[in-house]
Amino acid sequence: MRRLIRNIAFVALSALLLAPMGCESGEDVFQSQMDRFVSYMTSRMKLVSEAEADQSMTGEKLPYYTRCGDAYRHITNVYRADRPAKRIAEGSKITFRYEAYLFESGPANIPFATNNRATGKILAEQYGLDTTYWDFSPAVRILGTDPIIKGLELTLPDCAAGDTVYTFMPYEVAYGDRAMGVIAAESAVMMVTVIDDVE
Repeated sequence: MRRLIRNIAFVALSALLLAPMGCESGEDVFQSQMDRFVSYMTSRMKLVSEAEADQSMTGEKLPYYTRCGDAYRHITNVYRADRPAKRIAEGSKITFRYEAYLFESGPANIPFATNNRATGKILAEQYGLDTTYWDFSPAVRILGTDPIIKGLELTLPDCAAGDTVYTFMPYEVAYGDRAMGVIAAESAVMMVTVIDDVE
């Protein structure tokens, strides 16, 4: 009888130790997505952190990314001479165009959402998507008042008209932990936003 109990205990303990650990916790998914963003930005986009750009000994204006709360952003044309002094702040009325991509180890090949007419034309001609009923008018939002995806709310402040902004959003500041259409639960998202106007 003792031997039987020992064998049952051994089998139960072995099963417990060898069983798969299950899905990643929300914190693990978040951190994994943040790590993949940094890896992509540094290896594929050749960016440095904002702190590294500030500490550059060469005086060279290095392209950089910035952490904005729980998201990252990169402004492609931040060093342009004609960049307006007026910056986006809470209460600013922003007019913009965007493309939104699902992100794994990099952005998906085609956006899942856009209001950029030129991109819509490519999606229709090259991928056969019916964009007849898509709204290609620029988005207009008042930051802090109108509904806007949390990742953009975090990354658009201090941007200016004419900026092209790459926003990297882990699921928590994108579409959350629920599936929505083509967006799976806990999906990371990259958005490319062109700021047309700031009032």
